[in-house]
Amino acid sequence: MASPPQLPLADDLFLAAHDTPRGRCLLSPATLGLGLAAGLLAELILWRRLDLRDGRITIVDDRPTTDAATTAVLEQLIREPQHRQVREWISFLATGVATDLVARRLSRAGLVHRHERRGLRGHRVTYVPVDNAVAGWPGSRVRTAVGRGELLDIPDLVLAGLILATGLDQHLLVTYDAREREHLFDQLRRRLPAMLQELVGHAEAAVGDAVMARRA
Repeated sequence: MASPPQLPLADDLFLAAHDTPRGRCLLSPATLGLGLAAGLLAELILWRRLDLRDGRITIVDDRPTTDAATTAVLEQLIREPQHRQVREWISFLATGVATDLVARRLSRAGLVHRHERRGLRGHRVTYVPVDNAVAGWPGSRVRTAVGRGELLDIPDLVLAGLILATGLDQHLLVTYDAREREHLFDQLRRRLPAMLQELVGHAEAAVGDAVMARRA
């Protein structure tokens, strides 16, 4: 049986973060938003539209991508040239923008259904995967490849880094032993380009700050 196609990076993270049978998110909305924000910025780096150095974003190509979600983020960056700190953009996009862009992209692709429920506390929107095999593929792809000692491609290395940064590894990589974790960390250190390593680091720091703020 053929494997499902690899989706855009942030879409893979969204699906990996959801319990496939019910569409229940394994992360808090804030943590999911931070991860998806970093995922969309990573996609723009992979599109060679952005550079990231010393915490600052530089637009190196202002042409739209062929994708509506990443183009929307790029256009927002172009409109606000005074803001170039990557942490500011991760935080801004995490306020619902990134989650909405990614969920809409998955909906257009027919991979999730939007469910809205109304209750005493207002309405709650969830996105339920249409096909459990497709939805479960991003997490199992990373988990299996690392378990076999295989090398991940660059998008999957970023995905793995964001899985660790958001704490999704507590759900997806819980079976890893010390050797498998070290194999993954070694790949992240040695093979992930510096800009993407820095982005993952900022995402992890933003998640840590959000957790501390909730505990305060």
